[in-house]
Amino acid sequence: MQLKKKEIESVFKKFKFQIKETHHKMAYLFYESKMILKSRLSQGSGNVPGNITDKIRGQLYLNQDQFRDAVQCPLDYDGYITILKEKNIIS
Repeated sequence: MQLKKKEIESVFKKFKFQIKETHHKMAYLFYESKMILKSRLSQGSGNVPGNITDKIRGQLYLNQDQFRDAVQCPLDYDGYITILKEKNIIS
């Protein structure tokens, strides 16, 4: 799935990732003061190729349908945390 950078950034924002800007945008998810996972997005412009989008999706521990829901808005922060708990990423 090819996406625009703004779409991926909006997913990071919706899921309350903390962003640190270096030569990439580093995204960190903290839960109860503990870093749970991280991802990154290059600073370039334009669309994000499908293979990079798939890597980001995998880093977020989402399947295709869940990631599509995250981009299109039905999946919110609470739903995302529930998914991570079901996958034992968060205990």
